[in-house]
Amino acid sequence: MKKNTGIYIGCGVVVLILIAAFMAGYFIGFAPKGKSVAGGSWLVLDLSGQVSDYSILQSSNFLGYNPLTVKDICFRIRKAADDNKIKGILIKPNLLQTNYANLNEIDAALQDFKKSHKPVIAHGEMLAQRDYLLCAMADKIYLDPSASAGIILEGIASNVLFYRDALKKLGIKMHIMQEGQFKGAAEPYTQNSLSPGTEENLRKVLKNRYELLQQEIAALRSIKIDTVQNIYENRPDLTINAQEAKKYALIDEIATWEELQKKYDITDKYQISISNYQSGSEASVSGDKIAVIYLSGNITPSSSYNNPNVISLNSVDKILDKVEADKSIQAVVLRINSPGGSALESELIYQRIQALEKPVVISMGGMAASGGYYISCAGDYLIADPQTITGSIGVVMAIPEAEELGNKIGIESQTISYGKFAGAGNILEKTDPELLASLKRESASVYAEFKQRVMESRKIAADKIDLVAEGRVFAASDAKANGLIDEIGNLQFAIAKAAELAKITKYNVQTFPKKITLWDLLRQGNWFQINNAKAKEKDLISTEPIENYLEKTLPTNQWIYFCPYKLD
Repeated sequence: MKKNTGIYIGCGVVVLILIAAFMAGYFIGFAPKGKSVAGGSWLVLDLSGQVSDYSILQSSNFLGYNPLTVKDICFRIRKAADDNKIKGILIKPNLLQTNYANLNEIDAALQDFKKSHKPVIAHGEMLAQRDYLLCAMADKIYLDPSASAGIILEGIASNVLFYRDALKKLGIKMHIMQEGQFKGAAEPYTQNSLSPGTEENLRKVLKNRYELLQQEIAALRSIKIDTVQNIYENRPDLTINAQEAKKYALIDEIATWEELQKKYDITDKYQISISNYQSGSEASVSGDKIAVIYLSGNITPSSSYNNPNVISLNSVDKILDKVEADKSIQAVVLRINSPGGSALESELIYQRIQALEKPVVISMGGMAASGGYYISCAGDYLIADPQTITGSIGVVMAIPEAEELGNKIGIESQTISYGKFAGAGNILEKTDPELLASLKRESASVYAEFKQRVMESRKIAADKIDLVAEGRVFAASDAKANGLIDEIGNLQFAIAKAAELAKITKYNVQTFPKKITLWDLLRQGNWFQINNAKAKEKDLISTEPIENYLEKTLPTNQWIYFCPYKLD
């Protein structure tokens, strides 16, 4: 009887879950309508936290989910220029996190807005570097006078963690197959510091970004570059208070938020957050079109073509099928922001893009490196943002061996196999030397294919390719100088170039991938089935924890075109 009661309770819970899921699915699809805008309102750029290039997910009133992306921000800023209810823009960020290429896109939108002759002002209390760069795009900057307020301009840095000794203590050995002297991805597993060549390459890229940062502040604030350099390198304190900021000309005035509101007569009634400002969305249009396709994240196979965090052949194929079927789309812009990933998936995506019989322009975001650069080579014209990091032409594979770890925790492994390489994937046994020798030969072949793609795409001679390969990363200016890209410019520049290649002058822009609801994302990705299967297959003594740990640091057992540096 108790057993039957449990079954009835379980069935009831399942029914309730299904009802809840249905209700959620029904309501999730409704996007917020936004607040009404009073005449004479200020559009507030109150940006904070992580802001991505683009999101495939629709907003939802039901869940209070309203993702604000750079595309959304730029679209709304430009729409506000023609909105007679918007008096001006007020920038008020709080710990904004986005890459520098995205900040350049917002700057371009603000420059378009200023053509309407509406004011753009900024106010801050505590401004981190990205916050300040956003504020510097305003006509005037106001900073709170409090001793606990100020500006922090930290400069540019990249941190690399080294796992060699930690893995040794755990009893894990990493076998690395690497092609490219400066690839760098494997060094954290084989060394305790970067090799001289890799460090020199990384320092060059970081120095370029540091100089660009100083030049941008100098240009936005109309101050000498020497002054900006002095602020970064010789100021006594981490935080620049309001008085010092005004002395350096980093700001225009010192004022509290209340004082600024009174000065410009900005009451709460006349403020509309950009996240609540619904100025219409991209609608179906007739006539010639340029398709802008956002490809962001690591390159990896995915069964779901709507996975918002990865670039997969499945997703690219679905999008390009729609682009090919729409005869009004005359050209394509691929907006790529990726450090790379699976070598095979990169090659398959490359082939799919190449098969598209329409002009393809590449617009590189914060990073289009390794696999991100590989798929870029399928484009007809490559354009990088000034802050883009690209290149990293090389390949790496990591094979973990945890035999010693198994001995430490009391796990013994015995494999009975027939066939030379049967059972080769067992990490709890010693790795076969013949397997390692085979993989080393394969790595040379995979690397050669990468270089061949670059040589064909960029018309680089075989005797010159190693000068731009070997895993080196490049700033946009150096990438242009050595022929890895064609031009330096933003997304709007890339769209204009696509129109030029398509020989059209009047056109509209259509964005891909199309927005979907969170419910659709869960359903199409087989989320319920996958998680149910995982629960059933849970094995308390499996090597899953080890594999999960390694997966977070470097994907193993596959050829990867990957740039490991975190530069933003």
